[in-house]
Amino acid sequence: MPNYTDPFLKDILRRTKVIAVVGVSMNPVRPSYYVARHLSLKGYAVIPVNPGHAGKLLFGQTVRASLSEITQPVDMVDIFRRSEAVPPIVD
Repeated sequence: MPNYTDPFLKDILRRTKVIAVVGVSMNPVRPSYYVARHLSLKGYAVIPVNPGHAGKLLFGQTVRASLSEITQPVDMVDIFRRSEAVPPIVD
């Protein structure tokens, strides 16, 4: 695993404006909900992605069923899924 420097990571986060959160939960005690909420409170535009909750509102945004439904540019994708479910999302 690469060892990225703090300035490098800060630069990425400074340039990032829109984050899609795949696997976000509607349950406020779940880590994916907490992280998405925290990001939105810190000024990031968070696009929630979860096929089980598609069409609902979360943090003022419509939950999308998949990344392919997002029409605006996304700077970062945060994935909250089991490791075996990640490769198809990345592809």
